[in-house]
Amino acid sequence: MTLHTKNIGYWYTNNPDDYLFKDVNLSFERGKIYAILGQSGSGKTTFLSLLAGLDSPKAGKIYLDDKDINKSGLTNYRKNAVSTIFQAYNLMTYMTARQNVQTALEITSTPVGNAKIDELFELVGIPKEMIDKPVLQLSGGQQQRVAIVRALATNHDVIIADEPTGNLDEETTQDIVNIFKDIAHQQNKTVIIVTHETAVAKETDVVFELKKKQFTQL
Repeated sequence: MTLHTKNIGYWYTNNPDDYLFKDVNLSFERGKIYAILGQSGSGKTTFLSLLAGLDSPKAGKIYLDDKDINKSGLTNYRKNAVSTIFQAYNLMTYMTARQNVQTALEITSTPVGNAKIDELFELVGIPKEMIDKPVLQLSGGQQQRVAIVRALATNHDVIIADEPTGNLDEETTQDIVNIFKDIAHQQNKTVIIVTHETAVAKETDVVFELKKKQFTQL
């Protein structure tokens, strides 16, 4: 399974010469973890939104297994192929950790029982006694782990994370990075992390840096 971009470009104005990036050709393979490295405002989060099917490029196409994701429909792509983890977690704060995961499963029509959900929480280090507590009672690192479980439970091939360690301390950051590495290497997923942290990027298999409107593999 390969996710790849073909000559994609993006701009906010009506002037294509005022672009964030253009003619981008990158490939992301199953079983690897990737970093999109760049400073704030460089366009890396916009690029992520395109890979996640949250927006469409102004030019070029994105393919999953040689199929144009726009042709199959972005809603269908998001429902069946890609899970996105946000820096702000995007959890339902009035729900428990378990209920947040169950809601995602209902939306994607994914049949997963409580035993499997418990197994995933154990995988990311959430204690059993915290699973059925409101997520607001969890620490930032624990809430990020809930967001990871939510992404894993749908069993999508592509996991995309936007600054997943941006709000975390150094120790928790390393724990989260290790979880993502295991997801890629042990579960054979395609994991793509957008980050401004060089130390996080160095932990990945492949680093693409977005700088001065150009992508470079480091």
